[in-house]
Amino acid sequence: MVLKVNLKNECPECHANLVQDTVKGEFVCSLCGYVVEENLEYQGPDAYVSDPGHKSNNLRASGVNSVAYHDYGLHTEIDNQCKDYSGRHFNDGIRKSVVNLRKWNSIIRISNSKDRRLSNVLSKINETCSLMSFPKVVCETAALIYRNYENRNDTKGKSSVCMAAAALYYACKICKVLRSLNEIVKYNGNSEDTDENLKLASKYYRSMVLICENDDTNLTTQSQDRITNFMEKDPKARNQNKQSFIIVNMQSININQYISKLANTAKFDVKIERLAIEIAKKTENHLLSDGKSPNGIAAAYLYLASVLLGINILQMDISRLAGVTEVTIRNRCKDILTCFRITLKIKPVLKI
Repeated sequence: MVLKVNLKNECPECHANLVQDTVKGEFVCSLCGYVVEENLEYQGPDAYVSDPGHKSNNLRASGVNSVAYHDYGLHTEIDNQCKDYSGRHFNDGIRKSVVNLRKWNSIIRISNSKDRRLSNVLSKINETCSLMSFPKVVCETAALIYRNYENRNDTKGKSSVCMAAAALYYACKICKVLRSLNEIVKYNGNSEDTDENLKLASKYYRSMVLICENDDTNLTTQSQDRITNFMEKDPKARNQNKQSFIIVNMQSININQYISKLANTAKFDVKIERLAIEIAKKTENHLLSDGKSPNGIAAAYLYLASVLLGINILQMDISRLAGVTEVTIRNRCKDILTCFRITLKIKPVLKI
């Protein structure tokens, strides 16, 4: 006679907690060793968990999909080991059938040239995000940008590597992640074709910006809710408009982020970074930054801060790290000093 485990998960003899022995397939009392139930089949770690939090962590499969894959992550793969569930090898007839099924499964997943281009670009986006340690939101946003661009423009004959780099650069701008297009292109392709890929990626990026920002509903809250619902995989939001996933407007990145990035890359003193950020806050003006490279402005603030603190830093070193010329740094310093007046208050040093 086999006893059933009660809902309280207690031993019927001493009322102690039960322990599951997955090797022997038994429920055993933790105190007296009474076997409450035996000959059990192990159904996975999520079978005997009552807490929803622990159950979600122990799930072996989930319904979460992603726009970063061409089939939204809902594909089925056939294992190439040619073994059944018990580990035994198939015979020759079944092995040939499984090989044919695997081949046709891969053919059906990518049936035309459009799906093939989409698969190549999204695979390159995922690979680059993994190499550059981008957060998941950047990968999802880049995939969403490319899907929107492909629905509005023909991408036939365009380089998948450059398209992935342009989409990632646009996603970094939207998500406020400081990465230059040159850095993304270096991780995305061969070092020999860096210059050509950089020109093509710049061209595709400008085209993406024009197409994605020309929508009249781009700045509305309705578009933002639509993207949020799509990222959460709401089927109602996905069925509302499959051809137009609007990209949220790109907010300007604060110049303080560029200053912090340059200071951390160059390993400057913290005093220089703090003073540069303070000067940037007090001299904030759109006429000073419109149409100017943010790297050049950040380098100019760092150079001014180093001069005011009496720390010797060469313009050559800052320009090399910022990717601008020394003339650009001098021009930006001249603009800052011409538009604003900097007053220094020096505290006297008391001699003891």
